[in-house]
Amino acid sequence: MNKIETKGIRYLGSKNKIIPLIIEVVESLGLPDKNIIDVFTGTTRVAQAFKSVGYEVLTSDLSWASEAYSHAFVCNDGNVSHLQKHIDDLNSLTGAAGWLTEHYCNGTALKRDGSVATIQVWKPKNGMKADAIRDHIETMNVEPWEKMYLITSLIFALDKIDNTVGLQQAYLKGWKSDRVDKDLELKLLPSFKGIGGKHIVGDALKIEYPEMSVAYLDPPYTAADYSTYYHIWDSIVRWDKPDVGLSTNRRIDRVKSGQHRDTAMKSPWYSKKTALSATKVLIDRLPVSYCVFSYSDEGLISYDEMEELCRQYKSYKFHQQAHKRHVMSRTGAGGTEAEKADKKKNIEYVIVIEK
Repeated sequence: MNKIETKGIRYLGSKNKIIPLIIEVVESLGLPDKNIIDVFTGTTRVAQAFKSVGYEVLTSDLSWASEAYSHAFVCNDGNVSHLQKHIDDLNSLTGAAGWLTEHYCNGTALKRDGSVATIQVWKPKNGMKADAIRDHIETMNVEPWEKMYLITSLIFALDKIDNTVGLQQAYLKGWKSDRVDKDLELKLLPSFKGIGGKHIVGDALKIEYPEMSVAYLDPPYTAADYSTYYHIWDSIVRWDKPDVGLSTNRRIDRVKSGQHRDTAMKSPWYSKKTALSATKVLIDRLPVSYCVFSYSDEGLISYDEMEELCRQYKSYKFHQQAHKRHVMSRTGAGGTEAEKADKKKNIEYVIVIEK
């Protein structure tokens, strides 16, 4: 299948490169009704692709930012040109320092050793502009999905000029790229014509999903806590301007050892002890005929464990594709000394389970 264009921020575990395989696998099932649940939608790239080829899509995720992405790309009919005027108006605003500027534009944070770290995610001119834009969006008289679309446009604009490698667990020291000097500019995002979908925010093990033909599942499978990796995007969507902590100025309810921790963000897929059993429970509770998994050979669930799980159902089939590893496998978190740091590629599987 030819590549399907989708849009997303930089994201750990993005399935952009294997979307054609995922679509091909689901299409081969010959479903009588073209509808699908994208259970762990993330940036919604896979959901966008299914919408583009005629599917009715329901997305879900714990992430607050995923709600914005889904409303921008999935939960509308693709007619978004009227939002250009709003984007032009937002781009014309004068910057005004606020929560983002204070905490992520030469702000300070206290390290565990008592020393002070300087937080340099965006240049102050862009932080001030983003603060003004986000404050203004909160006052606009627009439809809920339009508000989420404009917030997504802001996040995408900030993602292009930040001083990170795409994660908000750590920031680069000093201004490392010319990109940070560019001016913040919102743009009209690509639209995807098709049936307007729906989104549910919450825990996949608790959501009462409607009956549909197939579920696409891409659980984290790793110890990477996405609620801490992309906490600024969640804060921009919620715009609750929370207190922050740790050396990265993480929102206080995402500090794992803190008394204010939001335990609803804890996922069983972040632990090897619970990932496999949670996968079994999820398969059994989803009201679908087929579950289609993305699965990596670097996940917490071993290949043998995954295959043994599949054997418990009517039928299953593994498809596979190799691709380059994410940059964070070789940057930070141990760098060249990290486990498997010299490994250049990993195997991504698309697994079909007929329940």
